[in-house]
Formats: sequence, structure tokens, C-alpha cells
Amino acid sequence: MRTRISLAALSALTLVTLASPPANAEFFSIDDPADASASLTDITGMTARHGRENLLVKVRFTELMPSSAAGVSVFIDTDRAVKGPELVLSSGLGNGTDFVLTEADGWHGSDDRVRCDYSARPKWGSDVFRAVISRECFDRLPSVRVSVKMVDQADGSKPVVDWVPKRHRWSLPIGSGLSA
Repeated sequence: MRTRISLAALSALTLVTLASPPANAEFFSIDDPADASASLTDITGMTARHGRENLLVKVRFTELMPSSAAGVSVFIDTDRAVKGPELVLSSGLGNGTDFVLTEADGWHGSDDRVRCDYSARPKWGSDVFRAVISRECFDRLPSVRVSVKMVDQADGSKPVVDWVPKRHRWSLPIGSGLSA
């Protein structure tokens, strides 16, 4: 009798699993080890949420300060068939710095500004950099990948560089769906 009930339950669970739509990774989060300890702006993690209207990227740091000389670049990959990013949002992390979204030139920004809605700002009290990029900036593609780089030239000798997930590596593909 137990075998029949177990088999029936297993069959029902299999049917529900097969009938469910495939999972879509709309959210990606990763912690980053203390690997740029020479800088107060060592990245401790990154979260990306690809919503119906926006891509929201939050980068967490050990300590953000308005006097920071560091900068951050959020790279966006929209075409997995082409090596490297298609877009990059570049920003300073200190008070009075600006931000810009450009077409990528390899793993660098370019002079080709992207005309669309986006915003970015450091939140010093929370040690977070927050970037919101409209999906119109990348033609509402259903999936993107993200990589982040921080560069700190505080002492002027040798820049401290920190990547998340790793240098020239991507998050998992992040599909759209959640509100961001």
C-alpha cells in the first residue's frame, strides 16, 4: 500500500515539475572575497536584477567615502556570440563625479555615448553603488550578463583593481522578468 502511495506522489510531483515553466534567472548575486585590501573600495559583492523595464546593478564595497578617488565600470554583455561587452557604464565613486553609458571598446568605454535612460550613484552611508539602466538601452533583449571593475588610484603609485565575478568574466545570463 505504501509503495502505491509513494509512486502516486512521485508521479504527481513529476507531472507538476514537467508542467512548470522553465526557471528564468532574473536575479544574480555574488560575494567577492577581500582581494583588493589595499583600497577602502574593495568590492564585497554584486547583485543584478533584470526587470521588465530596467537592469538594476548594485555593487557593495568595504567602505565608500565622498572623498574616494576610485571609479567603477559596469560592463553589460548583450551578445554572447561576440567576445567582450557591448555596453559599459562608467562612474566615479567620490562626491561630484559623473557617470556615462557608452558602447564598449573591448573592456573599456568609448566616446560613443548611448542615448537612453539610465542613472547611477554611490550611496556612501550604505557602501553601495547603484546603477539603473533602462532595457531600451540594449533593445529590450531578454537576457544580459554583467561584470564589474573597480579601479582605485588613491596613492598614485600603482592602481588597485578589483573585478567581480573575476577579470573579464561574466555573471550567469540574467533573463528579464522581475520588476527592478
